[in-house]
Amino acid sequence: MKRLVLILTLCCATSPVVVPKANVDFDHASNFSCYHTYQWAAPSNNVEVLNQLMQSRLVGFVEEALAAKQLKRVEKGGDLMVNFQMNTREQTTYTTFGDGFGWDGGWGSGIAVTTEQVTTLGTLTVDVVDSRSKHLVFEGKSTAPISAKPAHNTKRLAKAVSEIFEKYPPR
Repeated sequence: MKRLVLILTLCCATSPVVVPKANVDFDHASNFSCYHTYQWAAPSNNVEVLNQLMQSRLVGFVEEALAAKQLKRVEKGGDLMVNFQMNTREQTTYTTFGDGFGWDGGWGSGIAVTTEQVTTLGTLTVDVVDSRSKHLVFEGKSTAPISAKPAHNTKRLAKAVSEIFEKYPPR
């Protein structure tokens, strides 16, 4: 039994904090087949987390995903308005390791060590609004850890955008 507990503890300690998974919501009454063009909405105030390079990459990933869905970008008069925002929060994870020694009932001289790990999580939200009615018709969210390495963050952003728009248009 102690061996099983040790194995489970090690698995939990080595597993990622958050598995990126996109969640989408959409207006069930919208007819997505009538949307053919999009334009970028005014920039959101919640993108200070991303520097200009990451913002440019993110815009490119969204434009690539929309082009794959046969939507054409226009400067004015698009059927849809697209915007994104990025929020961050810190998540603390506590991991306890014990040596498993002690007498019956857990009494004895066992040693346990608890470590604390703080991870910064970023949540990307992409909003797609019908430009005529000004109603939100599609929203995708994805949360993943933010790395100190820009290459890792670029891959995570690309994956997040891909997962969000693989569910567009909703069926």
